[in-house]
This record gives sequence, C-alpha cells and structure tokens, in this order.
Amino acid sequence: MKMIHETHKKKHKKNKNSYTRYFAGFFLFILFLFLFDRLLFFLISTLETNVYKKNKFEKRFENYLKENQFSTLIFGTSRTYEGIHPYYFEKELGEKAFKESFQGKGPKYFYYFYQFYKKYAGIPKVVIYGVDYFIYNITSDSRWLARFRNQIPKKRSNYFSAPLLLLKYKKKVDEFFNNLLILLKEKQNPDDTEDSFDDFVRVQEYTGAILPNKGPVAKRPDKYIRQFFFRFPGKEGRCFEKLLEEMNNDNVKVILVGLPDYYGTYKTNFERKDFALDLKRWDWKYKNVFFYNYNRSFKFPLKKKAYFLDGAYGLTNSHLSKIGAEVFNKLLIQEVKKHFK
Repeated sequence: MKMIHETHKKKHKKNKNSYTRYFAGFFLFILFLFLFDRLLFFLISTLETNVYKKNKFEKRFENYLKENQFSTLIFGTSRTYEGIHPYYFEKELGEKAFKESFQGKGPKYFYYFYQFYKKYAGIPKVVIYGVDYFIYNITSDSRWLARFRNQIPKKRSNYFSAPLLLLKYKKKVDEFFNNLLILLKEKQNPDDTEDSFDDFVRVQEYTGAILPNKGPVAKRPDKYIRQFFFRFPGKEGRCFEKLLEEMNNDNVKVILVGLPDYYGTYKTNFERKDFALDLKRWDWKYKNVFFYNYNRSFKFPLKKKAYFLDGAYGLTNSHLSKIGAEVFNKLLIQEVKKHFK
C-alpha cells in the first residue's frame, strides 16, 4: 500500500513539473513574441521616419512659385487627377490653376496643403475640390503627409496600446513598404531635389489618359456587391470641415464637384442621394461653398464607354478618359465661370 502511495506521489510530482515547464515555456514564448513585435515595429518606424525625412517638397514648391502664379487650386483624388484639368481653365477663362490631386490625397492632406500654399502663394481666388462617393472613407497616404512633417503635430508611439503592434498597424506598415518599393523603382525621387519642377509642370499640362483596350465593363452580372455611402465624419471628415471653414473665412470661392461615374459604378454606389445631401449641406452652411453634382444621367452621358477609363457593376471607383474629361471640363467651366468674375 505504501509503495502504491509513493508511486502515486511521484507521478503527481512529475505531472506538476510538466505543467510548470509547459507554463514557463508558454510564458517565455509570449514574452519573446512581445519583445520581437516591439523591436521590429520600432525598426520599421525609424526606417519610415528616415525615408520620409528626405522630402524637399517645400523648397521645390517655393522655387516653383517664384516663376509661376495661380488664381485657382484643384484638389481631389485620382478621379480628379483624370477628370479636371488646368489646361481648360486657362484656355476658357484665362485663369491659371494649380492642380494638386492624386491617389492617396485625402481631406487631411489638403487641409495641411492649404496652410502650406497660403504661406508661399497667398490666398487663392477659387478652389475646385473633386468630391468622391468615398470621401469620408479616405485615409491620406503617409508618403504625401510627410511633406508637412513640420506642420503636423507629432504623436508619440504607445508601445502598450495593443498586444501586437505589427497587427494593429498592419495597414500602415503595408502602406510604407508599398511606398518604399515605389521610391526604389523611381530613378529619382522628385522631392529629393530643390530645383526639379518636372512633376509640377507635368501635372499642370496633363489632360487625361487615352482609353485602354479593356475600358469600362457594360455587362451587368446576376449578382454584384453594392457600396454603402460612408457617413460624416468617417476617417478624415473633420479635416474636410476645418478646411471648408478656413477657406470660407478667407473668402475663397469653393466649388465642390461630384464627378461622373460610368453607369455600372453609378448603380453600385446606390446611396447617391445621401451623398448628394451630405455635400449639399456644406453649400447651405458656408456662403462661399457651392456644390455641383455631375454624377447624374441628365447632366452627363454615364453610359458612354468612350468617356471612361474604367468602371463596372460592383466597382466603386471610376475615372474619366481623355475624351470624357474634355467634354466634362467644358460643361463644368460653363457652369462655374460666374464664380471667377
């Protein structure tokens, strides 16, 4: 009996030691994972800071303005980049417009760019802002925000804000590595030299892209995902509001432009009335803000494939082609020219 008791006691002790080793191993694994996550996040953050620090946009822009003066600013994403062009404003109205529009440039970017622009060029007469269905779901790319690193308040990293920082900031980390690949592919980063105006000139002279072989897709599938309208404030809506308020206080005429979508995309973004009402309220709130919506069949031929680079049922984004942009710009200028008088 005593022998059985001692055997049972030894077995219990052995099991207890096994559990202790298991928990100790598990604890060490969690500790090393935690430390590795923080170390790697710190290294990526440091690399990101050093890469974006090289930006010389401010000096280049200052030098460019010594040779050029503008009465008008054009803001927006890639849809505005393809759809609204300074060439037509100068040709039809005799007004020089500076276009600052591209993918990854959202309300936060334009809020800081406006402060920056006023510093070197003064207050513009008119601002054309191409507003998208997804305006409150845009996050400005860090690559562009780095241009204003001296203006944007720095946020200290909280290394205890989440169990795994790399997981929490995955989207931001992915964005940085994507931008890093773009910079490495470019022969020369234009923001690295103070006397390079090539990209400024190219954007101001650009009048759109020729329709690709594929183009927009007209066929309606049996099933497709429709896109809800993201409500204010969303991700950067507060910056959009602050920008409008500041421009209104500066007595700038602000023209919010709803660009046309190809018909499939138009049907995909099914809460179009909510979008229009939301943008219209800025028109009602500020005396110098005006909203013009061209994403309507009676205002623009949304089914004409030649007028669009892309668009389809289930696709929430659509861009005008070079031909479509020419037609659209002439319509837009005829309607807004009264604001330039």
